[in-house]
Amino acid sequence: MDQECDNLEQPPENQEDVLLPVWLRASLADLDGLDFEAPIAASTTADSRELSDLFRAAVDESKETPASRVSSILSAVTGMMLRPNEKNEPFGPLVVFADGRRSAVAADFRGEPEAVLAALADSAKNPTLKARLADLCWVLDRKKGRLAAAAVAAYVNIVEGVDSGSLVFRFDEAKGALKHDARDLLRRALQIGKAIGWGKSEAVAARALVVQLREMALQQAMSIPAFWFCELDLDFGVSDAEEIGKYLEALIAGLPADTDGHNVVNLWRLAARAYHIAKLDEGKCRAQTAAAEQFVLMAERQPMAMMASSFLSDAISELHGVPGQKDRRKELRHRLIEVQTGISEEMASFSHPLDLEDIAREVERAMERPKLRDKLFVFAALGQSPDPTKLVEEASRSIREHPLSSLFGASHHDREGKVVYRTQGAGLGNEADEAAIQSQIAQAENLRRQITVAAQVEVARQSIMRDHFLSSEIFAHLLGHSPFVPNDLVRTFSHGFLRFFQGDFISGLYILTPLLENSLRHLLRARGHDVTIFDDATQTQQDRTISSLFEQMRSELDAILGNAITTDIENVFLRKPGPHLRHALSHGLLHDGDPYGHDAIYGCWLIFRLCMIPLFPYRDELHLPFEEPAAPTSA
Repeated sequence: MDQECDNLEQPPENQEDVLLPVWLRASLADLDGLDFEAPIAASTTADSRELSDLFRAAVDESKETPASRVSSILSAVTGMMLRPNEKNEPFGPLVVFADGRRSAVAADFRGEPEAVLAALADSAKNPTLKARLADLCWVLDRKKGRLAAAAVAAYVNIVEGVDSGSLVFRFDEAKGALKHDARDLLRRALQIGKAIGWGKSEAVAARALVVQLREMALQQAMSIPAFWFCELDLDFGVSDAEEIGKYLEALIAGLPADTDGHNVVNLWRLAARAYHIAKLDEGKCRAQTAAAEQFVLMAERQPMAMMASSFLSDAISELHGVPGQKDRRKELRHRLIEVQTGISEEMASFSHPLDLEDIAREVERAMERPKLRDKLFVFAALGQSPDPTKLVEEASRSIREHPLSSLFGASHHDREGKVVYRTQGAGLGNEADEAAIQSQIAQAENLRRQITVAAQVEVARQSIMRDHFLSSEIFAHLLGHSPFVPNDLVRTFSHGFLRFFQGDFISGLYILTPLLENSLRHLLRARGHDVTIFDDATQTQQDRTISSLFEQMRSELDAILGNAITTDIENVFLRKPGPHLRHALSHGLLHDGDPYGHDAIYGCWLIFRLCMIPLFPYRDELHLPFEEPAAPTSA
């Protein structure tokens, strides 16, 4: 992280009045006679961030020279994060802090730097560098169609180089392009190719490469890469959709019996999508039915009643709208009720036998584990929700020992000075008012969350991001096994956690907070509880909100999660005095810096913890796709 902070700057609002950072001072004159690719001449990386490190190392900090200025701008450009799923804003900052400091973004290079980058893009020979420069120039100026075509060609060259072994991705020495990194680069190439002309030779080459990798994954019976590249093919309509559906069915038929069931379900769902695009209802229904039966098979193999009931619920949902499956859905509903009777015996609360406090106290040492899977479990175990009874006892004792601190009532104000909550004073008697106790608890919990985030969560999160490449597929692979995550929201949860780990706390908080409410309803449904409200006046049913769940079904939630966790959720998201995150987020009351505060970060971490707790007993059986050991850190 220290190296990545070298390029952090507060972008000046008026560049004429404020000294530009060194990575924006490069000029066309600096390029005269300069071999700007010298720092990366020996590099065979397909990862632009590795190029960023090499350019940064080449900067002479003792004096400013043309070479230093050019290396600085190249380090900043290659250090940006590629976001292939956001075609209109594909480059984002690598790091962002609450005070506004951040690493470079595309908009920083408008003006004179654009001309410098265009000249560099024209001359660049390294395909990884050329792709980033040409793509950025086109993002800044859509009139630069020539550079857009060059970017597509460069992305294709990168993937071909990875496939041949002449280029490698960071932390990955294995030969071949059946990787999500290659998929992401091709996605970006296809986005540009579709914008500049689907029939241009560069776009044709990109489409051909997608087909080649898709067929390679299918021939090698690699379920995860096959899903990646078939999905990419369907997203851009590269091949005939019916052909992809048939390929997927043939692939599934040849998969080993021990193939992860979630992967099989995803392949069947993709096949259903392919047949839907091809307007083949028979094939679509066949694939949906197969996906449902896979869920049933997973439920039969699952010893935990809660997870088995979740799979059966998914199977029933999968059969929704499929003709001729009414009796099967009825049969599965009866089976679901039978399975749910065993939940109370095994899942009265989410628990596991590990002493997580010892792990949490040694975050730095714990993060030296080589596997990303182990680090994610350690991350989820950084702390425990405090016992509510002890919170009340400690608050009452504090009031007794320091009566003056809570003698008078208090008013709680928002940023605009409005009184949003009032607490009564504790008085001088032996018994403190409940509101005063809650105010004392809120203060203590605020301090606890602050310490937890600053000393543990952020230390661990930054360590994971420093040593590992994260993708939404990694989180999806884990969360697909969690009974806390509805199967049809695995990708949304995964996207939220990816943003959170990447430091984009705004996206993480705004994605994950509404999902918490849905997951609580999901847990209650799995236990056989009705989470709807019937309106007699309008004769309609509505799902209960999270506030209604805590008001009317608190005992049921306590039975599932335990009183400590439900109280922690309440203190963070619902209760005043406190962050009241759910209300503030839902009504647009949060300000730009709030998602970067300790309350919001703790809230996202707490949701991640809830997702992971049920998986602790099975952590040794879970394996992340293409997991590599952490990159060695320099002394």
